[in-house]
Amino acid sequence: MNTIITKFIIFQLCIWVPIIAGAYFSDKKYINVQALSQRLITINLISLESFIVLWTIWGLKLTSDCIVLPIAGFVEVGIGLVAGIIAGALVQFKGIQKHTFIISSSLANHGFTMGGFLCYLFLGEKGLALSFIFIIYFMPYVIIVIFSYARYVGNRTPFSLKRYILTPQNMPLYAVFAALLLHYFDVKRPLINIPLDVMLAISLAIYYFSMGIYFKFKHIKVFWKAHISLAVIKFIIVPMFMFFLLLLPQLSQDIKTVVQLQAFMPAAIYSVITSILFNLDKEMATSMFVVNTVVFSGIIMPVLIAIF
Repeated sequence: MNTIITKFIIFQLCIWVPIIAGAYFSDKKYINVQALSQRLITINLISLESFIVLWTIWGLKLTSDCIVLPIAGFVEVGIGLVAGIIAGALVQFKGIQKHTFIISSSLANHGFTMGGFLCYLFLGEKGLALSFIFIIYFMPYVIIVIFSYARYVGNRTPFSLKRYILTPQNMPLYAVFAALLLHYFDVKRPLINIPLDVMLAISLAIYYFSMGIYFKFKHIKVFWKAHISLAVIKFIIVPMFMFFLLLLPQLSQDIKTVVQLQAFMPAAIYSVITSILFNLDKEMATSMFVVNTVVFSGIIMPVLIAIF
């Protein structure tokens, strides 16, 4: 438990210190904050995140019930998508804010910036690897559906297969496929010690610094309807549906733990990344992400730690 508490504290510092630092630098006139955040996110996707995805999945012992994980991920984002469309219509979001809310409702923070890290916290490297298996179907959904949708409504540019294949934002997806190919050809992972803790901390700090650039406290009040609607979707509707679905199949405890943890995840960092990359409502996306993460960190996460 002491190790878990220590990692939890470090994890929280990797979120909030970079967010505060990003918010501080956002007011500096000598920095092009949008260009900086886009560049940082792209570099992180290509380098650290892609390597971590490749390394952890490569070292995982794959079993037949692992197929349940990506299916569960797809179900969760599907539930969030439908709930977001309905809630967006009820609250009457318009224009670019409607698209921003729908994307934030669908995407939960299943990656190692939240869900993956919690799986690592409770289950070690195996949990982190299982969380990446969980998002095998989720990552294509993000990149093919969400990125394409956001590219169209944000930049109004048509879909291009060549541009899609060559875009650097797809590198984590290619890392998943590369790791699965290494498994298929039975290529063993080298027996070397990789400092995953340090790499995760650095990657988290880069992402959350980029988020903080667009966060303003005044936006909390402006987007209060979005905050309430999103909290209901993330912490009540999606977990409730997944709780009943998990009553049906016979799964290993590790698989169930990963799916249950992921069902409670707050707004995804990818919803903000999407808004930054494709010119959606970055302020709204960042405000929803930060407030939803605060609610999760202050209320939901302590409950999960007590339960698991």
